[in-house]
Amino acid sequence: MKIRALRDTALALLVVAIVAGCSSETEKQPTLGTVALGMAKAKLRKGNVEKADKTAVSTPQQIPREALAKYGKPVIYVSVPRFGSNLPAIEVATNGPYRTYLGGDKASVTLRDGMVTATRGQLVDLIAQDLSLSPKQIFYGGSFPKLYTRTQRHLNGEGKLTTHVYNCAIAPADADEALEVLGHKTSVRKYSELCKNAERAFQNSYWIERGAQRIWKSHQSISKEVGHLIIQVAIP
Repeated sequence: MKIRALRDTALALLVVAIVAGCSSETEKQPTLGTVALGMAKAKLRKGNVEKADKTAVSTPQQIPREALAKYGKPVIYVSVPRFGSNLPAIEVATNGPYRTYLGGDKASVTLRDGMVTATRGQLVDLIAQDLSLSPKQIFYGGSFPKLYTRTQRHLNGEGKLTTHVYNCAIAPADADEALEVLGHKTSVRKYSELCKNAERAFQNSYWIERGAQRIWKSHQSISKEVGHLIIQVAIP
C-alpha cells in the first residue's frame, strides 16, 4: 500500500515538474500548471482524491470466457464497487467508435474506444461525457503528460441536469506489466489520470495493450454518488 501511494504521489509531482518545464504549453493555457500543482497537492492530502474501492479491484467469481463466447458478441464485465454489483454486459448497439453494452440488470454503459461516454440505470447517470482530446489522442500519440478538459453531464434524482467541467492530466507508468482478465493474459501499460475542479477530484486508471490499442481494464469515475465503474473486457 505504501509503495502504491508513493507511486501515485510521484506521478502527481511528475505532472507538475513537466508542466512547469513546458513554457510553450503554459503560454497557450496559463492555468494548466496551476491546475496540475493543485492535483499534486490534493494527492498528498489523503482522502481528497476519489479512487476505485480497493476491495473491488479483484472482482468476484465471473462466468468463464468460454460461456460468454457463445453469445457471439463482445462482452465486458462491469463492477460498481459502491453497490457491490458485478455483471457481464453484452454489446447491443454500435455507432461509429461508440459501443453500448447492456447488463442483466438493464443497466447500460456506452464506451468510445474503451472510455465511458454515458451510462443508464445507475443511481445518478452520466448522461454524456465529452473530452477535449479523443481517446486515441490521449493514449497513443505525442508526449506525456497530456492536459485536457473533461465535461460530465448528470441527471440527478430530481430530474435536474447538471454539468461539471474538470481539468485533467494523464501519464503512463514507466514499464509494462502483466495482466490477466478471465484467463486472457497480455502485457499492458497502466495510465493514471487525475481530474479536478473546485469541488471535486478523482483518479481514473487504464490498463492498455498499446500494440492493439485496447483498454483491457479500467477504473472510471461516473459521478460523485456512484463512484467508479470497474470495466474489464471479457470478449473483445
